[in-house]
Amino acid sequence: MRDLLCDESYLLETIEFNKDEIYEKKEKIIMLKNDMEKGIQRYPRDNQSIIYATYRGMFMSNLDILMAEYSLGNHPDTMLEDYLDGIIYLENIGNERAGYISLLWMLSLGILLEVDNENLKRLACVIEKQKIEDALIDFLLKACDIGWYHNTSEYERKNPYAKTAEIIQIALHDKDREKASKRLQQYVEKEWIKGHNDLDFKNAHKEPGYVGLWSFEAAALAKILGLDDSALKDNNHYPYDLAHYKNGMSFDLSWYGVPVEEEAKEEESIVYGIPNKPELEQIIPAKFHSFVNEVIGDYNTLTDEEFWKKYNLREIWFDVKEYKEDNKAKNMLGTIIVFLLVEKEYILQLDYKEDLVDYIEDIDNYWGKEEVKLISFEVDNDQQYYAYVPKTAAIDSLYEVKLTEVEKIEEV
Repeated sequence: MRDLLCDESYLLETIEFNKDEIYEKKEKIIMLKNDMEKGIQRYPRDNQSIIYATYRGMFMSNLDILMAEYSLGNHPDTMLEDYLDGIIYLENIGNERAGYISLLWMLSLGILLEVDNENLKRLACVIEKQKIEDALIDFLLKACDIGWYHNTSEYERKNPYAKTAEIIQIALHDKDREKASKRLQQYVEKEWIKGHNDLDFKNAHKEPGYVGLWSFEAAALAKILGLDDSALKDNNHYPYDLAHYKNGMSFDLSWYGVPVEEEAKEEESIVYGIPNKPELEQIIPAKFHSFVNEVIGDYNTLTDEEFWKKYNLREIWFDVKEYKEDNKAKNMLGTIIVFLLVEKEYILQLDYKEDLVDYIEDIDNYWGKEEVKLISFEVDNDQQYYAYVPKTAAIDSLYEVKLTEVEKIEEV
């Protein structure tokens, strides 16, 4: 067993169950393809769309198998066939969304398993088709030297993955691999789990369906950058065995250049004021004025489908139909702004089980020398949301979201 938080018998059952699920889904696809040839339509949804969704389901089941196999302690050699099957399933999901974290895991696993370039190129084609714009994925693919030329400074999920840029910069620009190794250790031990508070990674092992959680991207970075990860050997979320499974893959880092400082660029481009809702300037830092103003305007003018797509709300509402249903009364704008400002790292999101006192240092103060107070955003779910605002702020709501001042942190 590699993940001591897992139950061995449950992992074995999960592997068997998911393999049976995949077999049944393959049979279903054969039936649907036969129906298409004969012009038979058994379901309200068209056959081709069902096939795409079925392949996506197969991919997710296959990913569970890979996670369970590694957590169980299986040799990486035994995982390769299942991994390659996962690429096949991904290639057939059409317009279905695979999910950023799932694709990052697949790419990182491919690097750790030292999959050949042709299969990595197949995976890269899927990532391109999914329109993933992410600096970490760009770095990993470019390092593999397979002809990936995308180059963005954005992150599909900024917290925690933007922090990997520091590891890369310390190793390649500062040429201090010892310091980069320590930064990697900090990322895995202090930031990775915490950066997934909205997915409750910290308590995942207490819930049904737990097959392990592994920071595959951290191990892939250690492998590419040649970092000493010995301090993480016994970490329950660092795949140390995979990081040292093979040593035959070469990486190209000659293209790397230090990115332009994002903060400097943002400072130059700040547009002050929120004309669509001026009172929000009391609680929204100037850095985010233009963004929030655009969100408000778009919410009132774009269709639900356009808005959901533009602001990548699939992390909250996987299906646009779910979003439309929740938003049919058009009273979700405050909640959406909170979600989006969590992504911008202005608002801190915690699971309801988390204690604020353990995370208070993670809340950034964007108000300079102004005296501030801590407020909570009362969103209608089981999460907690906090931010600092000026002490003089006299606004008690963000649209439908009530704001409450946090008096004493120790009592939260």
